[in-house]
Amino acid sequence: MVGPPQGAPGVPPGPPRAGGVPPGRPPSRGRNVALLVILAMILILVVGGASCVTCLVITQRLSSPRPVAPPTAVSALKPPNPQREPPTPPWITSERPYVKFLPPTTWRRQISQDREWGTFSSPTGDAVLAFTTFNQPGESTARLGRAASVLGVTGVDWRTPRYGTIGKEPFTARMADGVCNFKGPNGYIWYATVDTGSVDQILLIFTVAGTAPPSRRAEVRAAIETLQRR
Repeated sequence: MVGPPQGAPGVPPGPPRAGGVPPGRPPSRGRNVALLVILAMILILVVGGASCVTCLVITQRLSSPRPVAPPTAVSALKPPNPQREPPTPPWITSERPYVKFLPPTTWRRQISQDREWGTFSSPTGDAVLAFTTFNQPGESTARLGRAASVLGVTGVDWRTPRYGTIGKEPFTARMADGVCNFKGPNGYIWYATVDTGSVDQILLIFTVAGTAPPSRRAEVRAAIETLQRR
């Protein structure tokens, strides 16, 4: 019996021939695209090779990661140590007698040319504190007489001396105060001859202008109260 012809309706087609393309299946589009890309690259290399090299270098630079800059000096600084001890106060020391004290803060310091007196002046010049040491009997009176020129005072009128204690120890001292002319009339003056417990003694004396604020005397008193043995 003769069968129906090939390709007749309702009958499946026979197997494809060797080397042929199955009927009904279009050629691969991916292969065509790849072929076009290869041809385009060959054309670019032939026509403008140098430009492509430049494009390649620029592309590499843009695609490569940028180097990280090293930390600046500010970012490299370590935070301050909160446990660091405060700076040592500027103690005024004496070898003979072996004592020390803290002068008023921000006051100017000066040593006399003969190195006999140390003086401290307030920032506005309306108060002066001076000190000296001695170890000879009766020398306190002579030093007290010379103190007027060191302080720059005149017309001193002392009140009756008295004994008391001063400093942190405290030390026994002979003290007196009075009035004077310093930066004008109505100046105040005070002194203390301090017994340090040795042959060497110390004389403290200060003056304050009548126009100075009350805080000046408080500053000097606070400094004298720091007097102590080293």
